[in-house]
Amino acid sequence: MFLPTDLVCDVLQRHPEAFSVFERHGMCEDCRQSPPPVPIAHFAEKHCDGRVEAFISELSECVGASDV
Repeated sequence: MFLPTDLVCDVLQRHPEAFSVFERHGMCEDCRQSPPPVPIAHFAEKHCDGRVEAFISELSECVGASDV
């Protein structure tokens, strides 16, 4: 499972398929090329109305919970 403190850049490096979730919540193509070194919680606060756990659930579902 992902943690709120996991960095967006690390998540996308390990799981490039997760970009679709970030994109759905407002991440642009430029950030795909150079993902920000911010925690997942920061992204969720800004782009998901603070719903960190819901965003993490989406990420986990996208990459398959057993692969995390």
